[in-house]
Amino acid sequence: MSAVTDSESTRSRLLAQTALRTCLWLLLGGWFGSYLLFGAVITPTAFAVLPTTQLAGDLVAPVLMKLNLYGAFAGLALALVSKAIGRGRLLVAIPIALCALCLYSHFGVSTEMAEIRDASFGPDASAEAAARFAALHRRSLAVFVGVGIAVTALIGFHAKDDSRTVR
Repeated sequence: MSAVTDSESTRSRLLAQTALRTCLWLLLGGWFGSYLLFGAVITPTAFAVLPTTQLAGDLVAPVLMKLNLYGAFAGLALALVSKAIGRGRLLVAIPIALCALCLYSHFGVSTEMAEIRDASFGPDASAEAAARFAALHRRSLAVFVGVGIAVTALIGFHAKDDSRTVR
């Protein structure tokens, strides 16, 4: 009877590990894919096809806001999953830092950009507001690219850890 219990316990652990690894790879793949689609397809297409930069911004801004919120969720979830499957401290800490960056981008940078957008463009635009908007846009872009690079690195780190586990 003990052998049956041990076998069931081993099967349960393997099933849990498989479920956790599946979540890990879905989170990473969703994060990477959405960032790639946004940066390589949605944004350049919006600015190339729509008649004004203001309309393109009207499309791109809410999509970026949703990506930032997904990044915050994904970072936290990825940290929890990484910890649960026994990954090292760095593979738990990096997603938490990325979560914080996504929250900063959403609640800090994007919120301020939305607040000064009307004062930055159009007939009543001020040079000061336009300069502030441009600086915030550069910061937003830097955070976006940095998070994208870090997510790509996380994919490599997790693949390396998984390849050690499989051997």
